[in-house]
Amino acid sequence: MNVTIVYMDIMRPFAESVLSGFISRGPSVNDGWVFNSPVHSDVESKLRKLLIELGNNDKILGIQVCAYKDGEVIIDTAAGVLGKYDPRPVKPDSLFPVFSVTKGITAGMVHWLVDNGKLNLEENVANIWPSFGSNGKEVIKVHHVLNHTSGLHSAMADMSQENPLLILDWDECLKRICSSAPETEPGKVQSYHYLSFGWLCGGIIELVFKLLFFTKLPKTIASKGDLERVESRLAALTVDTDDLNKLAAIGNRPDLPSTFQPQQIAQLATTLPPLFNTLYARRAIIPAANGHLSARALARYYAALADGGKIPPPHSSSFKPILGSHPHIPKLSSQKTPKKRKCMGRAVASLPAINKSYEKVSSKEDSEITEGGNNSRDSSGSDDAGSSNVDSNPRTHVSGKVYRNPRIVDEFLGTGEYENLTLPGGGFGLGFKRFSSKDGSTIAFGHSGMGGSTGFCDVTNRFSIAVTLNKMSFGGVTGKIVQLVCSELNIPVPDDFLRYAVQQQGDAIQRPMIN
Repeated sequence: MNVTIVYMDIMRPFAESVLSGFISRGPSVNDGWVFNSPVHSDVESKLRKLLIELGNNDKILGIQVCAYKDGEVIIDTAAGVLGKYDPRPVKPDSLFPVFSVTKGITAGMVHWLVDNGKLNLEENVANIWPSFGSNGKEVIKVHHVLNHTSGLHSAMADMSQENPLLILDWDECLKRICSSAPETEPGKVQSYHYLSFGWLCGGIIELVFKLLFFTKLPKTIASKGDLERVESRLAALTVDTDDLNKLAAIGNRPDLPSTFQPQQIAQLATTLPPLFNTLYARRAIIPAANGHLSARALARYYAALADGGKIPPPHSSSFKPILGSHPHIPKLSSQKTPKKRKCMGRAVASLPAINKSYEKVSSKEDSEITEGGNNSRDSSGSDDAGSSNVDSNPRTHVSGKVYRNPRIVDEFLGTGEYENLTLPGGGFGLGFKRFSSKDGSTIAFGHSGMGGSTGFCDVTNRFSIAVTLNKMSFGGVTGKIVQLVCSELNIPVPDDFLRYAVQQQGDAIQRPMIN
């Protein structure tokens, strides 16, 4: 008939229908829906029953939950499948896209620079980043960036609407940040910098190190993510359409920029999963939004922050695979001459590996916090040749600790001697969200992401928890998990999560979990 027929276009809906029917049957017909890993506590047993209940109600596709209490793992559970059309089981080492949870990791890197004497919270960003100092940005300080008071909350919003793919272009984003202008006077208004936070912090980190962002990371916090090595562990996003429909009824929120109100969030929740499921987006540099984490790594990170930077012992040998055992960093030949690349207008060496030489620490406590990477790290806080222009005498690094400052928690929260660096009564400290009790007192800090993934810690109770999931909802699942775990441990439930937990099925969403 001389007609061209695209076979895949015809078969795709039938294949998707079959796969969807097979995968979405949930725990009621799948005995292996909860991954077969050790149960560490009574609360973990109760949590697994809750997850099965939520799974049978089609509220969970794939999920991980990990928690620490007093430096020990009390929960490490994985359940469900990696994607709507991917029937492989979620395992403890699966990696989930966590959106703004990434901000908590990025903030930790900025604090690491401060702790090592390489950055000052009261320094003007333009002193570090000369091309940034224009259009009224000359007075923006590092603490304004961390406290979401720089006034650049809507910077580049037009760009993301014009072409969503532009947010994947790191160099272009930095150029546009440099040409942007504050919408409010720096230090006067706290408004959530939903995307610009990452480019601002990332630009600062890149300039301090004189290396391209993610060429070098503090190895006590994270290691360079080479996603070419981990595709088989990546979870794929989908959306809870019931929650999505409820967003349309929510009014505007004064704490959010005009370009990131519930109506825009509903649109983003529809368009972002297809984009962020692509390897192109996963491999991009978006320090505010495209981190890929396991709950066990995220919980361990916050367990360290809850203890003032002391790194918890590694998971026991019964955990398979062992946390931190994945070789994310490829071994490249050291014979190659490093090429010169430009870092925001400056020529820098493109190093073949994150660190050429460092002193290995024998203590098991001193392994990395995050999933994957080289298990040895620099115990002295020193840098390789690529960082020679940075302060050559950083604070002496303490073995087994990420941070040396005894008041580092005050620094995270913007309290105590750091109180003057934050806006009074604001929901954010210095890079981290403050989680409060019903009476308004701060009881925890961390960061959540659009869709429901979260990580936070309660310093008083030496408790941390992380939830990673791939069926994007707006707080219900995460709230119920946090409420159960905290209640069973007899520790206060942050009001931010309690609101979601008590929300009944069918109720309108009053405040979606997005940060």
